Amino acid sequence: MSAAPVRFATSGSTGPPVRWSRDEDQLAAETRLLATLLGGDAVDAVHTHAPVEHLYGHLLGVRLPALLGVGVRHVPITRPFAASGSPLLVTLPASFSVLARSLPALDGCDRVTLVFSSARIPPLAHTVVTALGDRARLVELFGSTETGLVATRVFPGGADWELAPDVRFAPGLLAAGSGRLALRSPRIAARDGSPPPAEITLDDDITVVGARSFRWHGRAAGLVKINGRRLSLDAVRATLAAAVPGAVLRCVPEPDPVRGEWFTVTVDRADPRTLRSLAAAVAELPAWQRPRSINPVPAARADRVRTDEEPRTR
Repeated sequence: MSAAPVRFATSGSTGPPVRWSRDEDQLAAETRLLATLLGGDAVDAVHTHAPVEHLYGHLLGVRLPALLGVGVRHVPITRPFAASGSPLLVTLPASFSVLARSLPALDGCDRVTLVFSSARIPPLAHTVVTALGDRARLVELFGSTETGLVATRVFPGGADWELAPDVRFAPGLLAAGSGRLALRSPRIAARDGSPPPAEITLDDDITVVGARSFRWHGRAAGLVKINGRRLSLDAVRATLAAAVPGAVLRCVPEPDPVRGEWFTVTVDRADPRTLRSLAAAVAELPAWQRPRSINPVPAARADRVRTDEEPRTR
């Protein structure tokens, strides 16, 4: 009897949570791919900040250590990795601010492989890898709950992503040369008891730059990924606009050194009462969905309204 499919849910931040199912063959195939791409033969331990209930954390923090026959340490995101030998460090956007403050904890390492998945990588990641020198390598994974691993790139390296060995562009995308990332893969997940689709189109805008490589330009308008979790800025704007009728609001995405991406809210010609109402509405949002600040437009620097402390690890 075959094993039951394993289900992984999206965060629910861009709509109701959706459960995607993967069978054991898909999970095993992806684990083997990761072992090859990450140089698993040289890894002697896995240290991870990624939660195991999501696909990324499950594959890197459960299945990969079991395949490699190495120990795994699940580390709270507020704590640094402390390792020796040749560890694999499974990171989130917030991991790099912790690492930047605690590099001596890796002094005993002969080789360090860092892996990071599917968010705009913080600039601190490059700082950390540079500080670790020739013994360090950072592998970025491109993918989603729906698709699993799609592509990889290595820092230091170029801006282009290389498709995973069992993934290919959809013929229509190859013919067009640019557009939404459409692909075919044997590891696309199933949904609602239906068989996995042969082809899937993601919300990423890309340009094909080779038979198996592409350049990423960003997500569809209105989406950001905050510490690895997708957030609809259109939904945030709608929630705030309903709480402050008549206010003309915009949610503006911004890079962030800790979370990878964040955003601000601008409001046109706002009086003090409107700003107070808007700040109160922001305070009702889940903490990770709150904007960096509220900016009246036109806004002098002194008018900037903070909505949170300086970025913290979560």
